[in-house]
Amino acid sequence: MLISLEGIDGSGKSTQALKLKGFLERKGLKVKLYREPGGTPVSEDIRNLLIKYKLTPLGELFLFEASRAELVKEIRKHLEKEYTVIMDRFTDSTLAYQGYGRGLDKELIKQLNRIVAEGLIPDITFLLDIEPDLALNRLKKRTHFEDIRFLHRVRKGYLKIAQENPDRIVVVPANGTEEEVFHKIVKFLKF
Repeated sequence: MLISLEGIDGSGKSTQALKLKGFLERKGLKVKLYREPGGTPVSEDIRNLLIKYKLTPLGELFLFEASRAELVKEIRKHLEKEYTVIMDRFTDSTLAYQGYGRGLDKELIKQLNRIVAEGLIPDITFLLDIEPDLALNRLKKRTHFEDIRFLHRVRKGYLKIAQENPDRIVVVPANGTEEEVFHKIVKFLKF
């Protein structure tokens, strides 16, 4: 099973991904957790470039896709070994951030996502939905994406993506405590 967690910066994706990994392991499942960008040595180097430099939107898009291209082979390897793979961001992030947030061509991004992900689509995606001002207050360190108007565009994009994919994406209100949000996620996994 491939599970992705999505949402704007500060929504709690990384925290919930770690909690979910531990929960599923305690249920006896083999679990692998990856983050995007990252997850392989090359992808981690790309992540560092994205953090270090403010790039053009198109340059940013291609680096995210390059990172994913390296990671997809690892994801597939673990899925073939019957692992549950949890993704802290995946293709929906690229569409939300670079498409809705940066204004790049959404159809181009969808096409690149399909090519790079080699048809890999999460079985379930949890969209941790939160107001951007609350999310920014949660962030301990700043990111490239701290412009409130930008985050509003990204959030609207995520909600539109969820609306277009109701069979895959579960919108989880993320303004509660870590435990409240986690309980909502687990409820949908039928454990």
